[in-house]
Amino acid sequence: MTLRTRRRSTIAVAIVVAFSLIASGCTKNPESAETAQLINNERRARGIPELHLNPTLIDKAQDWADHMARQGRVSHSNLRQGIGTGWRYVGENVGWARSVGEMHSLFMASTGHRSTMLDRRYSSYGVGVAVVNGRYYTVHVFAG
Repeated sequence: MTLRTRRRSTIAVAIVVAFSLIASGCTKNPESAETAQLINNERRARGIPELHLNPTLIDKAQDWADHMARQGRVSHSNLRQGIGTGWRYVGENVGWARSVGEMHSLFMASTGHRSTMLDRRYSSYGVGVAVVNGRYYTVHVFAG
């Protein structure tokens, strides 16, 4: 391997690692990252454009997931509060289950929650998950 080839390989690896670190830092915890990926997997499988993680929407979703976990109950937030301006369409899914996979399955089995996740009007999203006493309090915030 020539020095030039080695440098290119090193640069390529550095770029992949940097993107991986940036992408993993876009959610607040591994449960949120897994949930975000499941949503985009569903969209991709149906030919619907993937959503882009938005830091403001992530903060909103995680703050509300933490709130629900502290309260020990599920409720919708004041959706427009804390998401900034300029969004024409907004939506929110909230719930709790015993795992990320179970929560995703419950959302997909619900016509309303599923249609929110697959709505083509949305281009951005944020996901928050707070785990307390084996309950995964989950919030999806969508905007477009």
